[in-house]
Amino acid sequence: MEGTMKAMVLEEPKKLVLKEMPIPKIGPRDVLLKTKYAGICGSDFPIYKEGLFVPKLPQVIGHEASAVIVEKGELVEGFEVGDRVTGTNIQFCGHCPACLATPEGELAWGCENIASLGLGFGVQGVFAEYFVIHDVLPGISLFKIDDSVDDLEAAMCEPMCTGEGWWSVPDPQPGARIVIIGAGIIGESILQQVIHVPDAEIVIVDYSDLRLRVAKEMGAHHIVNPARDGDALDYVIGLWGNKEFLYNYGERVSGNADIVYECSGNAKAWAQAIQIARPGGKVATVGTCEGMAEVSPQWIQLKQVQLLGGLYGGIGQSVADINAGKLRVRELATQVFPLEQLDEAFQVAMDAQKSIKVIIKVDQDAPDYPYNKQPY
Repeated sequence: MEGTMKAMVLEEPKKLVLKEMPIPKIGPRDVLLKTKYAGICGSDFPIYKEGLFVPKLPQVIGHEASAVIVEKGELVEGFEVGDRVTGTNIQFCGHCPACLATPEGELAWGCENIASLGLGFGVQGVFAEYFVIHDVLPGISLFKIDDSVDDLEAAMCEPMCTGEGWWSVPDPQPGARIVIIGAGIIGESILQQVIHVPDAEIVIVDYSDLRLRVAKEMGAHHIVNPARDGDALDYVIGLWGNKEFLYNYGERVSGNADIVYECSGNAKAWAQAIQIARPGGKVATVGTCEGMAEVSPQWIQLKQVQLLGGLYGGIGQSVADINAGKLRVRELATQVFPLEQLDEAFQVAMDAQKSIKVIIKVDQDAPDYPYNKQPY
């Protein structure tokens, strides 16, 4: 496809510039997509602020989007021009030794090209009128969107995939005492899964009353704003009791949560999650943290907390659930900005008091939806 497109280019940290760029070319395994709506992810913040997570700048960033196929390579199967789709930001080439050695249906995390093919990280991202998904693997890197799902909802498939992939990792059992730290889009995606655990009691912690209000509406039993309700550890001890453990005695030693999902990406919260978990409990490190966490080795050695790390995402399941209407995403889209106002959109997205998920309307001709007109 010939011609040029509008794109917001991050030329240096905190400097986004609207540019005319050539529409990217595709190879035989690729698809060219016309962007409809795109989302700002928390992992975009370090790129925007400091140029982290990307090999170099300038770069078109962003990896959450709904789109339509406008051109496809001759080796791409299962998709046609005109299909409404979304794609994952982690792509697998499908033909390197690690990919070829990976059993069918499993994700090739050892792919030697995974970093260079990361949408919005190693290759040009979605804050542009067109973008490319390389080396398409149906059901892994590209997914069809049902006609019952609008373009804005479809752009929420990628962020909601974190909850789909992570919620079951600590294996919550009926009656589990669960704490979610962080009520942004990642915490909300976890919440929408664990509310279905029979008889589970769920606490969610955040400094944003907006996010906590939505979490309560989504089914959280207890909402905690430490600025108003006091320290989260004290709250959990007051709710479920204090738990002493070997060589550690007193009235404020440990929480009694069976599972803590750390979704804020805050290093201090990451450390407190270990305190909030009961002896022998589990901490799922969902949020990607910057900086160092100060943790007592005894919290792990003697308290025997299980720290669960990794990179989990179930985008195929989130697409299926959004297609089936099982996930509530409209309430999470708090603002919509045009592409030209991407810099302003970042300022709002980084303000937890104002936003949950900020969406960019890239295609000027895409429909507007009444539910996404919330003020900010």
